[in-house]
Amino acid sequence: MVGAETGDCWKTGLQEGGSTVFTDALVRAEVEASTEVALVRAESVAGVRAGVLSQLSCRPRWAATMELSAEYLREKLQRDLEAEHVEVEDTTPNRCASSFRVLVVSAKFEGKPLLQRHRLVNTCLAEELLHIHAFEQKTLTPEQWTREQQK
Repeated sequence: MVGAETGDCWKTGLQEGGSTVFTDALVRAEVEASTEVALVRAESVAGVRAGVLSQLSCRPRWAATMELSAEYLREKLQRDLEAEHVEVEDTTPNRCASSFRVLVVSAKFEGKPLLQRHRLVNTCLAEELLHIHAFEQKTLTPEQWTREQQK
């Protein structure tokens, strides 16, 4: 059986944008039950939907239909989190897929631990985060922001 020699390399190849025809051949050689083949195909479709890079470009497939901008994210965060200050840096030029770094200052973060603050931001941008490869965030209360500016 091929599986003992190749391990899960077929999954890696598919997740990296490899040929589904070639991958299907490897899968069929590796598994005997048709239900397992169906499960692998479902995983591959989910991978494509999650933003697997196309073979022809370094940009995700959705990039042609949905361009996220730093300004759009800034306005949405400012509006939905009633933020006093929002900085959004598009770090995509340094990477292959869309990526952003944000700083959000909001009174809604008062009394909340870091995890809850990040969840508020993630909830606000839930739809957009499906199309963002890397997302770095810093969340501060107005008091923390004032102290940080004085440093």
